[in-house]
Amino acid sequence: MIVPQIVFWVMAVIAVLAGFGVIASHQAIRSVLSLVAVMLALSVLFLLLSAQFVFAVQVIVYAGAVMVLFLFVVALLGPMRERASHRLRFQWGLSVLVVAVFGGFIYAELQGIGFRAPDKLDTTVFGTVQQIGMGLFTTYLYPFELTSILLLVAAVGAIYLSRGGRTASEVRRQEDAELGRGGPSQEEDEIA
Repeated sequence: MIVPQIVFWVMAVIAVLAGFGVIASHQAIRSVLSLVAVMLALSVLFLLLSAQFVFAVQVIVYAGAVMVLFLFVVALLGPMRERASHRLRFQWGLSVLVVAVFGGFIYAELQGIGFRAPDKLDTTVFGTVQQIGMGLFTTYLYPFELTSILLLVAAVGAIYLSRGGRTASEVRRQEDAELGRGGPSQEEDEIA
């Protein structure tokens, strides 16, 4: 019983410190790497909760794909400095309000305020691939399919907008012209 508690506290401290690193770092690369550390620490916490599928998704999708994409974008843009921006008039007041609400929640928790107890649930299959698969393909089938259609339409729309309303052959001709080589003739274009 002592080993899971040690692992929990080590990962919790890593997640909190890396979270501070995300917002405190002046370099974008270090912020992204701190965010990767947060994601990996959270994935270990999911594993401690016996949520193996969520652990795998956290590592593969978030820490793997999304954070690598962020790293590539930051590396591609380079170490540009942001221009000094003007602060909002109510920024100080809003930050004080957020800190006060958060402090109130922490105070209420430390005073032992009682919340509704969670429903009893069978923890032997909690977070497993079997339970998530059953939920995805029974209860949440329609939202899952609608989300996939929405993502497909968004991808097609992004491709269309990136072309600027031009057809594929026009884009190909422009790319060939920019590279200095002759593109396919009009007849070859119509055949393809």
